[in-house]
Amino acid sequence: MLQLDQVRKSYTTGDFTQVALDDVSIAFRDNEFVAILGPSGSGKTTLLNVVGGLDHYDSGNLIIDGVATSKYKDRDWDTYRNNRIGFVFQSYNLIPHQSVLANVELALTLAGVSPAERRQRAIAALDEVGLVDHIHKRPNQLSGGQMQRVAIARALINDPEILLADEPTGALDSHTSVQIMALLTSIAKDRLVIMVTHNPELAEEYATRIVSLRDGVISEDSDPYTPDAGEEIGHSQAKRTSMSFLTAIALSFNNLMTKKGRTLMTAFAGSIGIIGIAAILALANGVNAYIKGVEEDTLSMYPLSIERQGFDMGSMLAASAGLMDEMGGDKAGEEGSAHEIHLLSSMFGGIGTNDLRSLKSYLEGEGRSIQDSVNSIQYSYDVTPQIFASDTADGPRQVNPDSTFSKLGFGSGGAVMGSAGGTNVFSELVDDLSLVDTQYDVLQGRWPTAFDETVLVLSPSGGVSDVSLYAMGLRDPAELDAMVRQVIAEEKVSVPEDSLSFSYDELMDVTFRLVNATDRYAFDSAYDVWTDRGGDEAFMRQLVDGGETLKIVGVVKANGDNSVLRPGIYYTSALTRHIIEASQDTAIVQSQLAHRDVNVFSGRSFADDTGGPEGLDLASLITVDEDAITKAFTFDQSKLQLDLGGLEDLSMPDLELDPAALPELDVAALLGDLDLTTLVRPPDDLDQDVGQTTAMVQGLAEGFVAYAAANALDPADPASFPTFLASDEAKALLAGEPGAKPGMITQLVTGYLGYATGNQADLADVATTLPAFLATPEGQALQGEAMGLIDTAALQTQLQGAIGGYLQEVMSTYMAEASSQIGDALRTQITSAMEGAMDQLASQMSDAMSIDQEAFTKAFSLNKNQEELTQLLMSMATTELNSFESNMRTLGYADLADPSGIEIFPKDFESKGKVIETLDAYNERARDGGHEDKVITYTDLVGALMGSVTDIVNMVSYVLVAFVAISLIVSSIMIGVITYISVLERKKEIGILRSIGASKRDIRRVFNAETLIVGFVAGALGVGLTFLLTVPANAIVYTNFDVANVAQLPWQAALILVAISMALTALAGLIPASAASRKDPVEALRSE
Repeated sequence: MLQLDQVRKSYTTGDFTQVALDDVSIAFRDNEFVAILGPSGSGKTTLLNVVGGLDHYDSGNLIIDGVATSKYKDRDWDTYRNNRIGFVFQSYNLIPHQSVLANVELALTLAGVSPAERRQRAIAALDEVGLVDHIHKRPNQLSGGQMQRVAIARALINDPEILLADEPTGALDSHTSVQIMALLTSIAKDRLVIMVTHNPELAEEYATRIVSLRDGVISEDSDPYTPDAGEEIGHSQAKRTSMSFLTAIALSFNNLMTKKGRTLMTAFAGSIGIIGIAAILALANGVNAYIKGVEEDTLSMYPLSIERQGFDMGSMLAASAGLMDEMGGDKAGEEGSAHEIHLLSSMFGGIGTNDLRSLKSYLEGEGRSIQDSVNSIQYSYDVTPQIFASDTADGPRQVNPDSTFSKLGFGSGGAVMGSAGGTNVFSELVDDLSLVDTQYDVLQGRWPTAFDETVLVLSPSGGVSDVSLYAMGLRDPAELDAMVRQVIAEEKVSVPEDSLSFSYDELMDVTFRLVNATDRYAFDSAYDVWTDRGGDEAFMRQLVDGGETLKIVGVVKANGDNSVLRPGIYYTSALTRHIIEASQDTAIVQSQLAHRDVNVFSGRSFADDTGGPEGLDLASLITVDEDAITKAFTFDQSKLQLDLGGLEDLSMPDLELDPAALPELDVAALLGDLDLTTLVRPPDDLDQDVGQTTAMVQGLAEGFVAYAAANALDPADPASFPTFLASDEAKALLAGEPGAKPGMITQLVTGYLGYATGNQADLADVATTLPAFLATPEGQALQGEAMGLIDTAALQTQLQGAIGGYLQEVMSTYMAEASSQIGDALRTQITSAMEGAMDQLASQMSDAMSIDQEAFTKAFSLNKNQEELTQLLMSMATTELNSFESNMRTLGYADLADPSGIEIFPKDFESKGKVIETLDAYNERARDGGHEDKVITYTDLVGALMGSVTDIVNMVSYVLVAFVAISLIVSSIMIGVITYISVLERKKEIGILRSIGASKRDIRRVFNAETLIVGFVAGALGVGLTFLLTVPANAIVYTNFDVANVAQLPWQAALILVAISMALTALAGLIPASAASRKDPVEALRSE
């Protein structure tokens, strides 16, 4: 039951108020066909709109099935219209851009009916009105009667209780009108139909009740209805209605498709800002990707480095910045004084020692999570492989570390080679080959894996440096020696002009020899020190020949500009570990480990290990013949001629001076102050002479054993060896190689053996036989040559200074003895005569004393040969500041738990940040625990350089995006304006939607959907055009700058840009959509 109780409705325009309904009260039955008649302006349509909920009354009440609507809200009225009211308008009010089926389905969509049921019920409704064959047509493809029947089908689709028809036949011909009226009559059999019409004939013919209105008041009612007085007025909760977002999108999409040109132009205008931002992001992303690629390549070249002696680059840069400030005059000092600039203190303040033992333990324990962020962690040790050329025909030649320049007067090759990196071509390869294998092509062979395998790295052009060729022996090393000598002599350098070429097989045929550093040292038990025998060519040749062989197993070449490895030869870390393992059990290393404060090379503590050999007992190096020294002093009594003047009658007794009364000569004290290091001039060919002598002695020993075996002699019999020396075999061995010039030592040994054999002297009795040999002309010649090695002038000077005091004691003794004898003889003489005689004696005594210098020199003899003495003095006399660590480094030993350096290779720059966080956490933990000595400093060169470049690129990108974003704002404003225009164009559609139950929110949703579609198209268009523009842009940049994909828009950014475009257009459409939702549905239906 529908009832109006004193309903009043008026319209105010300016100062004029028009009363459309003036306290109208009327009730309708549930099923009747009511026709409302009246002249124009009588309130017929207003009454219909109030009953349909499109227009709200000013006062009174509308009661529906006993439920008052005075407290209805907008949502309640929307639900009421959707569920209980069906509208049929004179102008049909179909949505033109929707199909017939979609127009009919619309009410069901608001009711939340499923798509399948919705379609089924719509087709059934159209079938009832005879339009089932036209469901896919648009309204403009139908006749007026067909469109009215579509409107009736739409009104009936929700099976409403009330059908409101506003002059349904007003726009139809008479024939069609009859059809429509017959349809409405059949509908009125089971529901209430209220029809507004100007045609009384139709009302009389079809309506069951006619109500006439005039000036807003019911003037006549053919069949009034009064509800029961006792019927209660209640309130019930209606079922809510809502338009799905997909329906809103469909409505808006179909509307936009009717205006494709304008929609595309609007979308293109909105896409301009998107294109700008997308292009900037694509360029920034491409540049960042390029920078990231360079960074990741440089991460393998410049990893995060932590050295045992670390420095803080920030301190270095701060010191440099401070110097620049001072140079620029930014800091002014006091007038009349000069202030100190703390440059070195600032610089060295950042240098410290890193406890890498603790850090390595941490990284392998608590900090092992760092493994997820790194490709590899490389531990390095202060161990340099001692590598020699395999060919020792011209003597042993060390190629790592290269000794070419040090032998010829340079400390290292770096001073001459400069930036070329010196002459050392060997380096250690990283453990994780994945860091380098992608950057290199293996031309032949493979990457090394074992300790005795190496790989040759060529330049990117496929070349190998002449430095490497000299080290490999493929170029004559004598050429390099000659060039270095010419540089030293400041002569014009003659360089080879030929250019060699080698096959990969030839390069891989080269081998090297590995010598353990500890094998070079021999222990001197007399002085408890280790001496270096590296200068003994024969010894080193034998050592090299017995060394382990290193081979080249691969040849590789860089396949791009970024290469981790510089050209040269690379060995594996397994070689380093092999050297450490080989040295750790040797006697010299164990001795140094057992005495960490004592230098095994000098026998002194490291604290006292500079200067000369103070601990060396020179007396033990020299043997002194005291009898020879005594015989070297003679006294000539004839030099004493005393003139006694007036004592002619006195007799002069003969003086009898006893040599045994001379004071005892303390040779050790006499020689204690001699500096023997300045007395001996070693010959230039000493090493060769020692080698010849050693070879000759070894030959004699081997020959004697063979001779004894062949002649049934007992080698232990002392007489057997002289017999062998008299044989032809021994003479041939003593004669040496034809054309070879024997050295002094070799001649001495050969001559001595020849003399002893020829004179049948006892070889074992050297004390007797050697002086006899030295008395021969050959021995005298050798002695003369040996004397040439001694600086006699320096020796005489030192000896004269040393024996000066001793001679004074001798003279005092002689004077005392002579004075005693003469005094006894002349005791009775006159005192004055005696004093005169004593004066003469004092002056004549020095003439009476003489020294045989040659005899005195022969009284001294050295206990060691020249080579042994040189090695001992060089070992014990040092000017370098040695330490336990430097000795371990020299001996090729290191503790695997205590690396000298750690290189961390992060996976990427994001991972490097996590690595730095881990290191900072380690430092923080050390500080919190009070272990400042464990805090480490690390070097991040690439991060300091490339991070700023990335920041600059990002900053520029942000600025450009900010500028381009202005165009987005302009585009959004434009889209908002166009959306508002669309609201005006779709005003009737708004009224239609509201009439079938669409809420204000549903209307907003329709227009929001439209702006979202426009935003999506604009975003997609902008992103698509940007992708197209990057193709030629990348091609141009690649052609001119050889940089690929400089502009690349990530798909994530593309989606975000599309979303931003949709969000901005939706934001721009909020105001127009809100305005649309506030449109009066009655006015909207009246618009055209």
